[in-house]
This record gives sequence, structure tokens and C-alpha cells, in this order.
Amino acid sequence: MTTSFYNGVSGLKSFQNGIDIWAHNISNINTTAFKASIPEFESIFSKNISSNPISSDIGLGSILRSSAKDLKEGNLINTDKIFDLALSSEGWFRIQSAQDYLYTRDGRFKRDANGFLVNDRGDYLIVANANNLVKTDNGYIITNNEISDLMSNLSPIALPENVILPAVATSDVKIRANLNDTDKLEDIYPAKEDLYFSALYDKDGNFLNMVDGNSIAYTLGDIYYEDNLFKKEICINENSLNFDFYVNDKEIKLSFLKGSSKEEIINALANELKKNNILFDKTSNSIIIKSKDKLVIKSNDNIVTDALGEELIYKNNPVKTNEFNTMQSFANEIQSALNIVYPNMSFVDIENGKIVINNLSDKTINSKFFKTSDNNEAFFKNIYSLGNIILPYTAAKSYEFSANKRSFGGYIYEADGNKDTLSFEFYKKEVSSLGTIWQGNISVMKDKNVIFNKSFDFVFDTQGNLISPESITINNPQQITIATDLSAFKSVDNKISYSFSQNGVEKGYLTGYDINEKGDIFANFSNNKSIKVATIPIFHFANDEGLESIGDNLFKETSNSNKAFLYKDENGNYFPGSKVLSHMLETSNVNMATAMTELIITQKAFASAAKTITTSDEMIQKAINLKR
Repeated sequence: MTTSFYNGVSGLKSFQNGIDIWAHNISNINTTAFKASIPEFESIFSKNISSNPISSDIGLGSILRSSAKDLKEGNLINTDKIFDLALSSEGWFRIQSAQDYLYTRDGRFKRDANGFLVNDRGDYLIVANANNLVKTDNGYIITNNEISDLMSNLSPIALPENVILPAVATSDVKIRANLNDTDKLEDIYPAKEDLYFSALYDKDGNFLNMVDGNSIAYTLGDIYYEDNLFKKEICINENSLNFDFYVNDKEIKLSFLKGSSKEEIINALANELKKNNILFDKTSNSIIIKSKDKLVIKSNDNIVTDALGEELIYKNNPVKTNEFNTMQSFANEIQSALNIVYPNMSFVDIENGKIVINNLSDKTINSKFFKTSDNNEAFFKNIYSLGNIILPYTAAKSYEFSANKRSFGGYIYEADGNKDTLSFEFYKKEVSSLGTIWQGNISVMKDKNVIFNKSFDFVFDTQGNLISPESITINNPQQITIATDLSAFKSVDNKISYSFSQNGVEKGYLTGYDINEKGDIFANFSNNKSIKVATIPIFHFANDEGLESIGDNLFKETSNSNKAFLYKDENGNYFPGSKVLSHMLETSNVNMATAMTELIITQKAFASAAKTITTSDEMIQKAINLKR
């Protein structure tokens, strides 16, 4: 009969503990990352009343054997704090208390007075520290130290507010671009003096397509051009006496008596020209002097006028005096021709892509251009406007020759953090059967002043692939190596690809911290740079339920949980095994409906256990009364 007392009393004790546990769960329903406890009961022991063990057991009460942890994840809620952290799956944050390492899923961290990340108790969050925040007399600076071994750098971390990212001088630049080698320009730029006509475009942006051997005829004065010959007619009359002139550096000098006939003068001139191997035709009234490549008439008399006729030939590599390749060499040829007639006078200039003849004296220049058998029609149309009668103090201009120009650029940095502009201007310079050459003008501008400017030739094969140079070194403001990855293809829909990168860093000031899903903590700076300062490691256990709860949502490893470890892949590289979510917290995993139901059930069980005691007491009283 006394056994029922044991059952009742043990029931009261165990159910009281159960009520305590469920009440504790309910009281923590709003506690961040709280893990509910589940009471687990069992029979104390039993005894047999006969030799039949199956039907003769008498129970001797119950006991609360353990309180199991419910480790399923709670819901996630958003917050406005960067250091509020939650884990999307299994795993634990490591905390360093005064005595030991502890583990938690409560991610309510903040910076203490010294900038260290701590929880509400002041325990430090343990991270893999890059140790790249260096304290100086003027605050903190940050370096680019990498985290080499996650496990060897575990420590608390201070995240100060006054951090500076020092400037790094640019030493390497990489440029990648497609130079649009098109036959029709949309953007027209005036041609430069040193560009070859084989690479230029006409006034409408159409490719000239000049090739070796293209030529035009140019005349000055009263020389005319026909049948691929330059011709000058010298008209004779009875008063034409004392001839003194040069034909292509050969002197023709004759004197006639007064009264000499026209026929005598013409015949004498013809004989003199024949002796000097000068081509000519004669008529009854004149001598017509002829020459194929060049005809220069320089007169010392008052009968024959100065004149010049010359064929100008385009050559990629000029050798003869009448050959040209660039805008400047073409202008020089015309100036050389004019110098024959007007020595030591400057007439020809290049202005904004145009060949210009400026009449700076009272001279009248009668000039004209003629087509030749090897003429380039587009070039002839552009230059033909020079072939006019140029009156004193006026100017004749060709149409503007256009250049294929592509401009790129980016910023580079000096050691003191100053930002300079590095600019690239690419001009299509020359086209030949071997490929294309683009002229690359590279300049550096500092405070609106050009401190470096130099041109380089970039050589492409016929397929548009860069042959040279693959890299360039410049030395102002500091030595910089520029790696070039260029192509000279026709682009699709005129879309020009371009990228510019460099390894310099502008001085930056801390704007804040960020934490990504891998647990990496980044310091963000005003120069748009982000430097990783730490990684929050996520620890795991072989048996999470073996952890010992010590309150405050903190747990301690035990022999049952085994040691904490980090996940690693087949290559030995760490991976978290869970996402670290910033601006979020995990809620309690207590289910109110379940907790209230279990509390009511346990309360009923408690009341029933109490009833067994009063019933047993009544039975004993009756037994005592029977004896009386």
C-alpha cells in the first residue's frame, strides 16, 4: 500500500519539473534564437511479486530523466542593424567568454567601446582575422593582407570607425578595345598631318582607299596637261628677241637680230631644244614644250613666263621628290613646287584636316589639279578645290580629310593619392598590303596640365590582330606598364567594346562595414573599394544535442557533442555549411500551441499524482480503523 505513496510523490516531483520546463519555454517565446527543452520521463524501477516477470511487475514511480533540446531552426526576422546575424541552416557562432569558448545561434552582436564585436554579456565574437587593420597615431589604416589559414587566425576583432585606405600608385594598366576599322565613318575628325592618305576618309566620311601608285597632276601658271603630258606653249612674233629661260634646269639662251622672222625664231628655238633632248612640238606660231613627269619653266627674260607642272604620286615609302604619303609630305611637295617659282616664300599649310594655300603676298597663283590614269577619284575630289586661280590675300583650301579616331581613357593614381587622367587616342595611320597601322597617342593629364604625351605605332595584320606592341612603358608621373589587348575589326552595329583597368588605389575613407552570406566582413571605403578584414567561421558538432546549455542562449561543448569543427571540401578549403544573414535574427523555436498543450497535460498529470496520494492516505486510514 505504501508503494502508491512512492508513485504519487515521484509523480509530483517529476511533473513539477515538467511544468517548470514548459513554463520556461513559454517565458522565452520571444527570446532570440532560444531553443526549447523537451522533458523526458521514465520509470524509477519495478519489483516482481511472482516468478512470472511479465504479469507480476509493480512500478515504483516516475522520474524526470532528462531535458532534451529541440534544435530545429526558428523563423528569421529582418532588422536594421548590420551586426544582427542569423544562420540559415545548421551551425554555431563561437563566443569567447572570460573562461572558455562557448557557442550560440543568438546573433545580436554590437561593437563595444573599443570597437570589438561582442554579445550582450560582453563576450567576444570569434572570427578568422586578417589582422590588416593597423593602428597609427592618426587612427587606423588598412592593408591588403589575405586570410591564409582560417583556423590559425581565430580571434576577436575590433572594427574601428576611423579607418583610411592608403593610396597605391598605379604600376600596371590593362586596356582592351576593338578599334572600329570601318569603310564609313559616323564620327568625323579632322586628319592629322602625319597620317597616311591610305588610312584617310573623304569629306563625307567614305574611305579613300589610296593605294601605292595613285597619282594626280598639278600645274602652276599657264602650263596645261593633256595626253599624260605637261605642255607649255611659247608664242612667237617678230619682236620676240633675246630668249633666256630654263627648262627642267637646262638653259635655253638665244639672241636674234631685229627683223628676224617668226619662222627663223621658231626654228632656232627648236634646234636648241633638240640639242638639250627636250620634247617639243612646233607650229607656224609657237613652240610647245612637253614633259612627262615634270616641267619647270624658269624665265630670266620678259618673253617666257615662269610655270610648273608635276605629277604627284602616292607611295607608302616615298623615295623620289614627287612622291608623298602623309598630309604633311603632300603639302611639302606643293610648297617645293611653289618655291621654284616663288623662292623662300611660304604658301602651304594644313589647317583642321585641310590643305591650304595662303597667298601671303601680292602674287597671283594660277593652279589646277588634273586626273591621271592612276588617279584615286575620292582623293581627287577632295583636293580639286585647290586648283583655282588664287588672287592676292585670299586662300584656297581642299575639302577636309577625315581620320578614323577612337578615344579611350581612365584614371590612374600617384603614390600620394592624386588622381590623374590617362588618355588614349587611336588614329588609323596607314593601310598597306601587309596590314594596318594605328597611331596611339598616350597622354597623362594632371590638374588640367599635360605632363606626358607620346605616340606609338600599333601594327595589325590583315585580319585585324595586333602584332605589336603588346605592352608599353611610360615614366610619368611614375613608371607604368600598359598591357594592350587590341583588335582592329569592323564592329557590329558600330558598338565598340572597351575596358580599362589599373592596379592603383585612390585614398579612401571608411564608409561602413558589410557582411556577406559566406560570413566575410568587408570594410567599405569612399573610393568604392572593399577590403575583407575577417571571416566569421561557422562551427559544427558531431552531435549538437550533446551540447550543454549554460543559459543566455549559450552552449558548451561536451564529450557527448565532441569537439567543434569546420566543414572543408575535398580540396581542404573551408566552406560555412550555412549562410550568414546580416540584418536578420533567428526567433525562438518555441511553438505556443504545443507548449500550452503540454503544460495543460502536465498540470493534469500533476493533479492526478496528488490524487493518488490522498487516495492512498484514505486507504491507510481505513485499514487502521479496521483494527479498532
